[in-house]
Formats: sequence, structure tokens, C-alpha cells
Amino acid sequence: MKRKAIYSSKALSYAHTFFRRIKERGTLATLQYTLSYCVDYLFDMKYKTDTFSYVGLDALGIDDAKKKQGYDYGPTHAVPLRKLFKALRIQPGKVLVDLGCGKGKVLLIASEFGFKEVRGVEFSPLLCDIASNNCSTYKARTKTNTVFSIHKSDVLDYRIKDDEDVFYLYDPFDAYIIKQVLKNILASLQRRKRKIWIIYHDAEFRGMVEEKMNPTTVFDFIFWGKEFVVFEVEQGEIGMRRPVPPSRDALL
Repeated sequence: MKRKAIYSSKALSYAHTFFRRIKERGTLATLQYTLSYCVDYLFDMKYKTDTFSYVGLDALGIDDAKKKQGYDYGPTHAVPLRKLFKALRIQPGKVLVDLGCGKGKVLLIASEFGFKEVRGVEFSPLLCDIASNNCSTYKARTKTNTVFSIHKSDVLDYRIKDDEDVFYLYDPFDAYIIKQVLKNILASLQRRKRKIWIIYHDAEFRGMVEEKMNPTTVFDFIFWGKEFVVFEVEQGEIGMRRPVPPSRDALL
């Protein structure tokens, strides 16, 4: 009887949360939110990975001095990310790096879209171990040809490689670190001129990216309530800014 009472209490709590979100966000947004979380849960079930669960800052195993620059771990959701990659149509054979990769969810999804190599940079030893295991497990189950690598490093110490084309940021850093990361990307562009994409999820410091990188094109995407800003930067065209296309809102 006690177990039944616990289950009943949980069910009432979930129902209360569900209807509260409908009131706050509307029916469609709430259904999309719920379905997206279900897809993420089933992703881990299917591939035997661990990307769904959140990890608090205190559990990340990082130095106290660096906690001021850290955040809790939360995954990028699979459904909006897949829609984003489909919309971008980035040519196969590129190299993607996720700066602050957490458990590596973005790397796993990116491997579905023709990337030659995907790299994750993460300073939490706990998340690095989980990301490495996730990549190994996912690769073994999917037989993907994409090469995975996880780098345990502070992003300030990570030297941007000259073959990296796509940079993913899920609002992982404060303003100071973002500024230094952009400097490192620009240094790489000076060494090897090429076209790159910066994908910024929940772009808190969007203005800083536009100012420092002077992108040739900026795209705004909203997929299932998740916002992404994508900056295209081409070294040969810095200062020759093309018109910015209208926002792409694809909630369905």
C-alpha cells in the first residue's frame, strides 16, 4: 500500500507540472517539450548511453576556483538539434568541435549528418569519462564512420585546430571566456583561411560574437522552442557582410 501511495503521489505531481506548463506555455509548446524529453530518454535506452540526466555543478569534480565559471550539466535535446543540422545542410566531411561538450550528446547527433570527425572539449573529469564511454558505446552500436575524440581541457587552454569548421556552444561560459574563445578561433582563421560556422544555443553573448567575428551571415532558428543562432564566418570576406536573412521559425 505504501508503494502504491508513492506512485500515486508522483503521478499527481507530474500531472500538476504538466497542466501548469500548459497554462504558462500553451498546449503545443508543452506537448513539444514533453515529447522532446521522451525522445531523449529513448535515445539513451536505444544506444545504451548516458546523456539524459542532469548533473549539478558540485558533482562535476572540478576545482573550486573554476566553479565560478562552470554551470550545471544539461543536454542539448535531440529533436531540435537534428532539425537544425537538417536546415543548415553543411557539406559532409567537415570537423565539428563542441566547446563544453558535457556528456557528448551533440557529438553523437552530429555523427548522423556526415561529419568526418567530432571533438568534444570538457574540463569536468566526470563528464569527460561519461562522454568517452558514450562515444565508444554509440560508435559500436551504430557502426558510424565518424571519428570521435574527447579532450579533457579548459577551453582557454584548448588550441583551436586549423581543420575545425563547426563550433558548437551551448551557453557554456561567461563573457570573459567567450571573448578568449573567439580570439582563439580568429587566430586559427588567420593561420588557415576557410569558412566556418559557430552554432550558439541560448546565445547570451550574441552581440559579442557579432562584434568580434563580423560574420558574413547570421541565421536565427527556433525549433520546438529551442533557440539557436548560427554565424557563418568566411575569412576571405571579413568586412564584406551579406544581408542577414529573416529568422527561421520552425516550431512544427
